[in-house]
Amino acid sequence: MKNWLTLSLFLPLGVSAQDLVSQEPQDRTVLLEEYTAINCGNCPAGHVVGYGLLAAHPGTAVAVELHGGGLAEPSGGQPEFRTTWSTALWSHYGVNSQPRGAINRIPVSGQTVVSTSAWTNAVNSALALPSPVNIGVSSTFDAGPRTLTVVVELFYTTDGPGENDRISVLLKENHLIGYQQDYVNGAQSSYDHNNVLRAYITDLWGDEVTTTTQGTLVSRSYTYAVPEEWDIANCDVVAFVSEYQGEIYQARAVLADGGFTTAVADYSAEADLLPYPVPASDHLYIPLSVNEAGAIIRLTDSAGRTVLQTTRTSGLSVLDVANVESGSYLVSIISGSGQRTARVLLQR
Repeated sequence: MKNWLTLSLFLPLGVSAQDLVSQEPQDRTVLLEEYTAINCGNCPAGHVVGYGLLAAHPGTAVAVELHGGGLAEPSGGQPEFRTTWSTALWSHYGVNSQPRGAINRIPVSGQTVVSTSAWTNAVNSALALPSPVNIGVSSTFDAGPRTLTVVVELFYTTDGPGENDRISVLLKENHLIGYQQDYVNGAQSSYDHNNVLRAYITDLWGDEVTTTTQGTLVSRSYTYAVPEEWDIANCDVVAFVSEYQGEIYQARAVLADGGFTTAVADYSAEADLLPYPVPASDHLYIPLSVNEAGAIIRLTDSAGRTVLQTTRTSGLSVLDVANVESGSYLVSIISGSGQRTARVLLQR
C-alpha cells in the first residue's frame, strides 16, 4: 500500500526559494505521543490532559495517539486502532501501562514515556529549548486515485548538534466514533476518538538527512495511497525532524487535504486546535490560534441550523452546551484568516 518517493535539494544560506519554512531561528515545537487504548478506563482522562496542552500551546504543540497493548485488543464490535507502527513504538519503549506519553522523545528522570502528571512540565521544558532546524510542510490530496502528496522542507539555522537527522511523516485521523472504556463517565459506545495514528508515510524511524550544516535547505516529497475507509476530511499530516530514535526538534501538523505552513507566518494550518472534551456534556472548550482574534464561533446541528453562536477575542472559547440536546454537531470558527470546522459530539 505504501509507495513513497524522496527528492532532495540542498541550497546555500541566503537562497530564499522555499515557501514553506522560515529562515529565521525558531524555538522548539512539541510532539506528544500518547500511548492509549480503547479498554483503558483511565485513558479518557489522559486525552483531556492532552487536549488541554494543545489548547495551552496553540500551533506549537502536536499530538498523536498510539493505541497498543492488551487493552487495545478489540472485541464485540469494538474498533481496531492498533497499527504496525504503534505496536513497534510500544515495543521499542517498553510501554506496559497506559495512559502514558512521550514529549519530543526527551527522557524525564531517565524515562522517555511518562505518566500524565509529568506531561505539563515536560512540554514547558521542551518548548524552552532552541532548535537548530525549522520545518515546514504542505499536503495535497487527489481524490481520484486517493493519492496524498506531502512536501517537507527543513532549514538549518545552526549546525545540527548530533549525527544525521531524520524526517518523519505520519497520517492521523480525527472523529472516529467507537467504543471507549471510561472509569469516570462509564463505558461509552460512541466516543469521539481524535489524533489516532493511521500510518507512517516514511519509515518508522524517518528518512535520513545527511547534511545538517547551517544554511542548508532540505526539500523532500512523499506520496501515499490513502485507503478508501479513511475520511480524508478528518485526517491530518504530521511531520517532524529528529535525531535517529531520539530527540525531536520541531513538529508541525497540517490538514491532509490542502494544509500548509508558510515561511512568513509561524503556523497557518491549525490541525490540532480541536474542541474538547469528547464527548462533551456541559461545556465545550474551543482553542483559538493567534490568527483567529475576534473569531465568530458557531455551533450548528445536522440540518445546518445555528444552535449557539459567540465571539471570542483569542485564547480559549467556552460554549455552555448544558441545554443542547445530545447528538452530533459542527463547530465553525470564522475569522479574518479563514474558516475551519470540527465535528463534536454532545452526550449526557
